[in-house]
Amino acid sequence: MKDLTIASQIIRPGESTEININIARLPSRTLIDTPIYVYRGLEEGPVLSLTAGMHGDEINGMEIVRRILDNGYNKVKRGTVLCMPIINMYGFLNYSREVPDGKDINRSFPGSKGGSLASRVAWHMTHEIIPAIDYGIDFHTGGSMRTNYPQVRCVMEDQRNAELAMAFHAPFTIDSPFRPQSLRQTAAKHEKNIIVYEGGRIHSIRSTGNRRGFKRHTSFNETFKYDR
Repeated sequence: MKDLTIASQIIRPGESTEININIARLPSRTLIDTPIYVYRGLEEGPVLSLTAGMHGDEINGMEIVRRILDNGYNKVKRGTVLCMPIINMYGFLNYSREVPDGKDINRSFPGSKGGSLASRVAWHMTHEIIPAIDYGIDFHTGGSMRTNYPQVRCVMEDQRNAELAMAFHAPFTIDSPFRPQSLRQTAAKHEKNIIVYEGGRIHSIRSTGNRRGFKRHTSFNETFKYDR
């Protein structure tokens, strides 16, 4: 197995590590790092990224990735799992979808190293995360106080995307075109497959995406069984 390099840090087979990427600093000159948790198995296999918190108010996805880490489901025998519970640390601290400059990170790809805060976050994702992975699941919720029923979104004409979506086995799978300057679109240009999971609403942690009397489905644990 080859060594894996993320943000200039080498992770060897069988190793686990926490990498902290500093994007910029707040107007107060406070440095805030974005943590990345990497676990490598001893056997050769693909690299899977589990990302959440692209929008700082979508805490349901952050909690899903946190529980995966807390329960050790990222500790695989084969391949590598890369977890980023909070991509948008700035928005998370300010209870905001965007970063303090008002821009949406998921409309700022591929980004710029010296650009706006959103553009800088997107640049680090494009140059330090996307090249290292093979597949990814990006966790979101409904926006603007809208509760989304658990669903997976991807471009279904891509056979690998369709296979990933079916394996996820969400209550709904939606054929969703790429949004311009999004993480999914940028990953596809690098021939990497990322699907999007949405469930629940902003500022809320819910095990279901349901508040309107739908038949009960758990949003993630029916597939990955993270609740013991």
